[in-house]
Amino acid sequence: MQDTGTIIVEHYRKAASQDAGKVHYKGLHIHAVEGLHEFIGAIASRVFVAGSDVLDLAAGSGAMCLRLKDLGMNPTGCDLVVENFRLRDSIPFVAANLNQSFPAEFLDRFDGILASEIIEHLENPRHFLRQCFSVLKPGGHLILTTPNVDSSLSRAILVRFGVFQWFSQKNYKVDGHITPLPRMVLRNAMAEAGFNILEETSVGKREFSFWSWWKIIALAALLRLVDSCDTPQNEILVVLAQKPA
Repeated sequence: MQDTGTIIVEHYRKAASQDAGKVHYKGLHIHAVEGLHEFIGAIASRVFVAGSDVLDLAAGSGAMCLRLKDLGMNPTGCDLVVENFRLRDSIPFVAANLNQSFPAEFLDRFDGILASEIIEHLENPRHFLRQCFSVLKPGGHLILTTPNVDSSLSRAILVRFGVFQWFSQKNYKVDGHITPLPRMVLRNAMAEAGFNILEETSVGKREFSFWSWWKIIALAALLRLVDSCDTPQNEILVVLAQKPA
């Protein structure tokens, strides 16, 4: 019998090797919700100057690396599944297991890091954030995304089904979503790693059939009505943080 880790890697290999479908960039498959890469790209173009060295963690097919290159930056891809990265002839690539320490040659090397939809897959988010901090140059920026478990919809799903949105048993076994990170937990972990958080936003909206999900929709509306924390409400939480100069 295959262990869960092997099943998850095979799932990633299959997903990232697909031909471009609905969500893609210049023919490269994007394994993320529609609009997320565009949103991240807009932040990157705002905080990174042309020629910045940017590390794309969990780079998949290389869609984000190509977007960064088109924006005038110098991307380096990093992923566990080597064969899925389609741009190895044109963009530097390093294979790494992000549950472990980053390669030594990364230390203090990068102006920016993109960590899109990876931290929820990892066993030790705090170790990962410390590693991100160590490879950034002083003043460098981290753009990190993860499922937004604090949204009113995710909280309603938790009340109704006992799990956060995107953290069902299927998400655990097939997608490898093993670590939900509420905003307060993520804030503390980033601060402990040394980061200053500059922005918290969100992107992506899931469509539901009202008649099938009316209880969830009604409960989510009620939770949002009483929310006093200015909680981002879209599916994916996006955090921009900086290593102090």
